[in-house]
Amino acid sequence: MRRMATVDLNELRVYQLAIRVGEDVWSFVDGWSWMAKQSVGLQWIRSADSIAANIAEGYGRHSFKENAKFCYYARGSLRESQTWLTKALNRSLIPTSEADDLAMKFETLRRQLDNYIHSLGKPGPTTIRESSPEFFDHELPSLEDFLAAHAPTS
Repeated sequence: MRRMATVDLNELRVYQLAIRVGEDVWSFVDGWSWMAKQSVGLQWIRSADSIAANIAEGYGRHSFKENAKFCYYARGSLRESQTWLTKALNRSLIPTSEADDLAMKFETLRRQLDNYIHSLGKPGPTTIRESSPEFFDHELPSLEDFLAAHAPTS
């Protein structure tokens, strides 16, 4: 039986970006009216926070099959979060420029998550590294580069 990855959860780019988008959603919703928070906001926060939570739970299971299962849950929460972003935009709860920025983060996260799922259980070194070329179909920027390029200008 092969062992699970020995990379720390906090080193995974997919997890780092999932944490970031959860915080971004919280920041948007925090300033909304009571009605907007109760109808869209709480569900959006729950789905966005669930992305990172499911990645972490799967990672902690120490089984490729269990990890993949929770990553599929994370992907479902990501799709739900994208739906709430659309609703927030349609209801003028978030400016278009900020919605576009968050949509790009969601799309990057989706690609990272798909690639991470694809890498689970693949033969190779005993340590799975997201940056290993054999696990990726797309070249992705580092999280720092991505966030710097998409930081809101004030």
